[in-house]
Amino acid sequence: MKMDNELKIFLQSFKELENLFQALPITEAQIQRLKGLVSGIQKNAKYLALYDTITHALNARAGKWLVPNENIKGMAKVDIYDLRQANKVYGASVVDSELHKLAYKLMSIFTVEKGDFVRRSPGSDEFRIFSTSKTPQELKRLLLKLYVNQELDSQLTWDFGVGLTETEAENELQKQRKTFRPIVVRQTILESHSEIPRHIEENISYQSWNEFNMPYEGLIDTICSLALPPKLEQQTVEQVRITKNIVENVVTKEALTGTLNGLAAKWYLDSKLVKCLALTDMLNMHEGNARFGSAAIDQDLRRFSNMLSKYFTKAEGFLLFRSERAGDEFKITSTKSDTKELEDRIRTVWQKDLHHGLLAWNYGVGRNDSEAHVDLYRNRVKETENMKTSTSDGKSTFIIIRPESDDYSRIFKLSEDTARLINGTPIIDLHLTVQAIRNVDDFDSLRERLEEYCLTLCPFDVNVRSIARMNVNNQKGRLWLLADKTPALENMYNDLSQIASEMGYESYPYKSQNWLPHIKIVDLPENTSTQIKDPTFGTGNGVTFTVRYFEWTVQNGPEYWEMLNQFTFPQELTF
Repeated sequence: MKMDNELKIFLQSFKELENLFQALPITEAQIQRLKGLVSGIQKNAKYLALYDTITHALNARAGKWLVPNENIKGMAKVDIYDLRQANKVYGASVVDSELHKLAYKLMSIFTVEKGDFVRRSPGSDEFRIFSTSKTPQELKRLLLKLYVNQELDSQLTWDFGVGLTETEAENELQKQRKTFRPIVVRQTILESHSEIPRHIEENISYQSWNEFNMPYEGLIDTICSLALPPKLEQQTVEQVRITKNIVENVVTKEALTGTLNGLAAKWYLDSKLVKCLALTDMLNMHEGNARFGSAAIDQDLRRFSNMLSKYFTKAEGFLLFRSERAGDEFKITSTKSDTKELEDRIRTVWQKDLHHGLLAWNYGVGRNDSEAHVDLYRNRVKETENMKTSTSDGKSTFIIIRPESDDYSRIFKLSEDTARLINGTPIIDLHLTVQAIRNVDDFDSLRERLEEYCLTLCPFDVNVRSIARMNVNNQKGRLWLLADKTPALENMYNDLSQIASEMGYESYPYKSQNWLPHIKIVDLPENTSTQIKDPTFGTGNGVTFTVRYFEWTVQNGPEYWEMLNQFTFPQELTF
């Protein structure tokens, strides 16, 4: 097994210290006393370097230091379902406790002594299990026992996948998730900022700066008590300090991205010194993991952190941290810049980085965490929803399509059956909104344009299948039935957007490739749980219905729309 370079430096620093002790002109008893102190320091340093503070599972660094890749017989990935919603419902401290309990259960089954390594991935919603003694089938058999009883034993629900490689395990995990749970879709709207994370109290399990330093100071005091020649004493004390600096550099560095971690935040951040800070947050990281795979997203996070490190250097008074609770969030603190200077700098960085990574990101700047969080989500709103979404002034209109007769009955039965499973409410008004046309002041002219456009269309089929869970910030959630994005649907979306633009009106702000066509089928009960699991969510071939007309509706109040016109397509399908 090729030794990791960081591990080599870490071990070498302690080895040189012991070699130096062995050469000192002191008694064997005194040498053993010094070695005993170093052994205790090394044990603590190794724990800080290899174990996750929140869950006490091995961390990402341990994957490089301890796991012999050539001997791995099987691996598994365990992923928490909708952890952000769990944090919102239960609070971060409860979720931390539940993560710790899950990690303990996994580590009780998969032990290092038996050649199994339970590792918490960067961020907080995934564990990876590497085994040198168990095949994927054996791992699956053991995990199934936990999986069956998870909703009785924990506030957190999770899915898993096994395989010979990470790709195989990831594919199995996504297959299981699609089978048992609805996809999670998030929406940030202008009137609500409940997605802004609440203040999280300090984690008391972190070792303090003083607790870290005391053993080294104790060792130095012991060396000074040996009455060594001044030059030799100075040389030995200096070697202790070199070792301490190496350890400090290792244990405060986040293994994946090289940024500072939560321990560093506790040690280095002094509110009296920090003049302002910036927070960054990736968009749709969960969806990115599902689409590109976690290995690609990890690489994108490395690229992103390297880019930030280039523009926010320590020499200029900046420190860069990665969140241990959410792996897609970074914090930049400044001891020299004011908020205006920092905002100008990070806006420039954001503009330069547009479309360079797999995941888009937003930022927020403030004098403290709370101000920066508010600014972050304001910026996210500007980017994704640049107009009021609940406008009910009689000028917001929508183009919708509907299933008819038997197709409607089949979808409504699915709505009823699904609602019954989760104590939700089926939605009777089943329709798919294709486009919004807002701020309309000349309804007659728009009606004429829509009538002309309708003449260019012919009937087309829409297929709906997968169920998605829609989290709408401060409101009750909903379940969506996602539609396949066919050329006919996408062209209609873009054509209607073009009509709105030409007439000086506003349409949906996002591009068609980011549009998720859907039918709302269930209003969820109050969001008191994330425990939605049922084998019917991913089964079935879906429902296909033919669209022969579209409706033009106007919003006259919250959740209240009236039909203005129905436009029937004149042409028939050709075969």
